[in-house]
Amino acid sequence: MAYQGEVAALAAAVVWALATWIYNQFSHRFSALQLNILKGTIASIMMLIALPITSVNIVKPDMSHLLILAISGVIGIAIGDSAYFASLKRIGANKTLLLESLAPPLSGVLALLVLGSVLTFQSWLGVIVTTVAVTFVIFQPEEQSQSISMTGVMFGLLASVCQASGVVISHYALVAGDLPPLLGALIRLSVGVLAVVLVIGFIEKSPFEETKRHLRSLSQPAFIWLLAAIFVGTFLALWLQQIALKHANPAVAQTLIATSPLFMLLIYLFKGRRVTRQSVFGTLAAIIGISLFFVQ
Repeated sequence: MAYQGEVAALAAAVVWALATWIYNQFSHRFSALQLNILKGTIASIMMLIALPITSVNIVKPDMSHLLILAISGVIGIAIGDSAYFASLKRIGANKTLLLESLAPPLSGVLALLVLGSVLTFQSWLGVIVTTVAVTFVIFQPEEQSQSISMTGVMFGLLASVCQASGVVISHYALVAGDLPPLLGALIRLSVGVLAVVLVIGFIEKSPFEETKRHLRSLSQPAFIWLLAAIFVGTFLALWLQQIALKHANPAVAQTLIATSPLFMLLIYLFKGRRVTRQSVFGTLAAIIGISLFFVQ
């Protein structure tokens, strides 16, 4: 399929925007580490069920590729997702997604330094235009102003750096090992969750009991929404991300995934929130930036 990686990246951006909106509703019930373990465990089970169905030939990974994916999982899932949830809790969905828009240029630089990947001038222009447009949209003032938590900003920056690093590392393992994207996602996610499980006891007091207590306090509709967020935001988004990383340049894939804030505008419209002309202009500018990847 032509542009399979790019299409998967855009799809990941859509589902990640939806999941971020839902996750934001639960960020004050669970700690960042608890939410990371919860979503990672449930999504891993989903992937285990789907793997035999979606992959005709399950390839046995080389040990070196397994190690690379494991490192990517620790960086991108254990550290990156935990930092993301911590940022989400402190500064909200919009500003957290804004900070994640810094990942594409970081991926481009890392891919250039580590993998020797080469982007054309037009692709680099697309990276710049899309990133600037996303930043422009998210920096629009909100209806209710709020002070910025510098701790939340630092967590968001950490999440962006970890995402960029994990993406470049994962891209190498997927391509070099010719692994099915879902298998790569499962390895990354399971190792990342295991890493959080091993350290959470040193950071929080009775974390698993707290998680159980918060789960019991959820109403049935709230629990269903949480499962929906895990399905689209972790299972589906991570799978789509791995497809994008395998079939597209890492910087291009990350730039397209970073358009999530633009799809958040549609969620705002659906929820009846006002969208400014500046936001619409920024959205159109980002679409122009995205088109630079497809028209060479």
